[in-house]
Formats: sequence, structure tokens, C-alpha cells
Amino acid sequence: MSNNGKPRVLLVKHWIDIHDRGLRLIASRCKNAGFEVVYASYSQPEEVVKMAVQEDVDVIGMSFFTSAYEAHLPKVMQGLKENKMENVIVVLGGVIPDEDYDTLKAQGVREIYGAGSDVNQFIELIKAEVQK
Repeated sequence: MSNNGKPRVLLVKHWIDIHDRGLRLIASRCKNAGFEVVYASYSQPEEVVKMAVQEDVDVIGMSFFTSAYEAHLPKVMQGLKENKMENVIVVLGGVIPDEDYDTLKAQGVREIYGAGSDVNQFIELIKAEVQK
């Protein structure tokens, strides 16, 4: 959490995804909810971890419109572990098949929001979890 008590949220998308409308909407809604938002598009896993460490974030939201999460997520989770940031909440969104949810959550993903999800659910998750 930032020095001013606001949750810090890092929002990123896979480096080859061109779809960013949903992530930009989430960034705007997070800012309106009083969160500090770091928005970075086209990020590789190592860059995501580096930004998370530098910005001392509470939450990482990653958006995928390809199956790249299969390769990226393990690297991000390992990088967070190596940097002693296991307490960072990792959330995925985008086009992710329901049958992958259990596997992703077993890797440490807190929640997955598919296309058409209610942004307020994400906001409420952050408020509830970061307050702990």
C-alpha cells in the first residue's frame, strides 16, 4: 500500500495483445475508486515483476486475449516469490477458458474475470483484500 494508504494496482497486458479497451476501463475505474494505478501495456513476465517490485504494488492485474498466460503466469509467480512478494494479489482477465480456471488458481491467481465481468467485483476484491 502506498504511503497515503491507497492500494497500488499494476495493470498489464501480454506483449503481443493489441486489445486494451477493457484494461483501460479498469484503470479508469480503479483511479475513480481512489487506487493508485500503474498501467503498462505489452509487458514480458520479467518486466511485470520488475515493475511490481519498483512500484511496491498490492495487486497485479494481467489481461490476456491469447493463451500466453500459460507461459507468462508461472514466470511472474516465480519472480514474485524470488522477490518475497508472495502477498501480492494476482488477478487475470480477458479471454480465458473456464476449464483453465482451476489450474490458474492453483498457481496462485486470486480471481479470474472473463469478458463481460463486472468491474465492480474487481474493485471490491481489492478493497476487501488490501484492507486486511
